[in-house]
Amino acid sequence: MTQVFEISGMHCGGCASRVQRAATALAPGAMVTLDPPRLTLPEGASLDAEAINKALAEFGDYHAKPLAG
Repeated sequence: MTQVFEISGMHCGGCASRVQRAATALAPGAMVTLDPPRLTLPEGASLDAEAINKALAEFGDYHAKPLAG
């Protein structure tokens, strides 16, 4: 099952690039979009918001919230 998270604090291409670096380190193949601000983990990756937020904190004031699906 694919996991999708809303990312708050991501407002520009630079932000998206930083979030992409953090996400790829956790789950190679992760996809980040700026509009809408989302992180989609690849099939088989199983991460919770806490783990993602810990990685994002190193790159800026970004926060992941799981989308209901």
